[in-house]
Amino acid sequence: MATMSIVNSTHQRPGADFFLEPATPAQRQYEALRAYLVEGQPAEIAGPRFGYTPGTLYSLCRELRAGRLPFFDRPKPGPKRAPKRDAARARAVELRKQNHSVYDIQTILKAEGQSLSHTAVDRLLKEEGFAKLPRRRDDERPPTPRPARADVADIRELDWKRFAQFETQAAGLFLFLPAILDWELPDWVRKANLPGSKMIPPLQSILSLLSLKLTGKDRISHVMDVCLDPGFALFTGLNVIPKTTALSTYSYRVTRDMTMSLLRSYVETLPKAGLLPGNSFNLDFHAIPYRGTDDQLLEKHYISQRSRRERAVMVFLVQDDESRALCYANATVRKDEAADEILRFVDFWEGTRGQLPPHLVFDSQLTTYATLDKLDQRGIRFVTLRRRGANLLRQLRELPKSQWKQIKLQGVSRLYSRVRYVESQVSLRPLRNPLRQLAVDGLGRDEPTFFLTNDLDAKPTELVERYAHRMIIENNIAENVGFFHLDALSSAVAIQVDLDVMLTLIANALYRHLAQRIVGFENAHPKQLFRRFVDSTARVSVNDHTVRVRIARRTHHPLLLASGALQPTPAIPWWDGRQLQLEIR
Repeated sequence: MATMSIVNSTHQRPGADFFLEPATPAQRQYEALRAYLVEGQPAEIAGPRFGYTPGTLYSLCRELRAGRLPFFDRPKPGPKRAPKRDAARARAVELRKQNHSVYDIQTILKAEGQSLSHTAVDRLLKEEGFAKLPRRRDDERPPTPRPARADVADIRELDWKRFAQFETQAAGLFLFLPAILDWELPDWVRKANLPGSKMIPPLQSILSLLSLKLTGKDRISHVMDVCLDPGFALFTGLNVIPKTTALSTYSYRVTRDMTMSLLRSYVETLPKAGLLPGNSFNLDFHAIPYRGTDDQLLEKHYISQRSRRERAVMVFLVQDDESRALCYANATVRKDEAADEILRFVDFWEGTRGQLPPHLVFDSQLTTYATLDKLDQRGIRFVTLRRRGANLLRQLRELPKSQWKQIKLQGVSRLYSRVRYVESQVSLRPLRNPLRQLAVDGLGRDEPTFFLTNDLDAKPTELVERYAHRMIIENNIAENVGFFHLDALSSAVAIQVDLDVMLTLIANALYRHLAQRIVGFENAHPKQLFRRFVDSTARVSVNDHTVRVRIARRTHHPLLLASGALQPTPAIPWWDGRQLQLEIR
């Protein structure tokens, strides 16, 4: 067979490049098959010419002969007119001339028996040359049923006679008032010099935001669901709870220094409530994804929930191992500062509590070896992981079985309770002192896990079990993400997120405090406590001396009665000295 020339470049006309250099995979397949089947070029020439091996070209031929390569889609005939839209055209134009919006026109047409979607109405009006209507005031809109409008939040308009008798869905909020009063939250706000106004003082702003956290509202915007509930207003000491715009705007006025002042007051108070023994801490980072579009201020981080990297706010969290209370947070961490955040926590703890944190447990990616050396030089014990390298694993496989020792773990799954380990000392640059290394096999991983610590006295069992407790912080983060909606950001500004995280810490501690008082629920998650005790209705009556909250009886309320959480409170300052009386009806 005579070999045909591939291209006769002397006879190319303008536009030939479209056929000679296909731009899409489908076109490349078409041109390769045409060169082989029509022009008769050998597969060894036609295939590589378009980027295919001869074998691939033969496969394409089989697909073509089997009818599985539809290169040209047949146009589907369809209607060239829109009868329903055309039938309503004259009426829609008439209504637009009367200043009706797209949705108004859709509603009127539907009432007249002409059902069109708002998209079809909008397209029709564009075809007729109409522009969008300017935004109208409520009094300029046609009279239609609208949501009820709550009063503007203004403490000067507070009338206690309006709270004389009412029912509320926020009965559980009042369960937290004794702790809020005992912890002296108003003093926290005053020390932090938080912003406020004559209409909404700083304490009322913080209580409003905190009430949304305690009731599990997803976002600040969901305050509109409860803005007419007088229970929320009474809790905060306002005539009505502030709306979305007021709360969002307020959060932008809070600086990192103000949040740090709140955090110091929080850490100084929690030990008095038995929530912060401070013997050992779990540390971790958590990426909070941002769902908006203005993400220029954010960096990309790996988000485990979505298994990908995306724009997010990186939050550093510290949890007390014994009480499970979150005791430190920073939502202003940048990537280039992340490795030293553990040292900032150490300095914060030393400045607040007058001593160094005695024991830290964290993951291998939390910091660097240089930071580990600084911790070691300051005498802070730590337990972390070492990344598995090929050389480490090879050296471990070469060890004789006699060097492996067996231990039995407590407080872990029985499937992984019996493990084996090898202990050694390792010198890592730039650490000045060698570290203790435990290679542990049998923890449910494909490869052994390497533990690093400067604690030379702890037993191997204690070290492995203690690190297993670190997983609690991951579960605790999941609790906060799930119930307090820590990942439901409404802004890309890190300061606003920082305040949201601080309120999450306070709300989490209030739930931990409530859990400790209820027998059988000491380790309950906030969501479970909310469902069993907090999510309830109540009848409220107010006089000049007391606020009486009669909570509707629930199955688990006998436990609440036995806990002592319903004892009368001292005078509440933002209630003009009134006392709270909680009852179960």
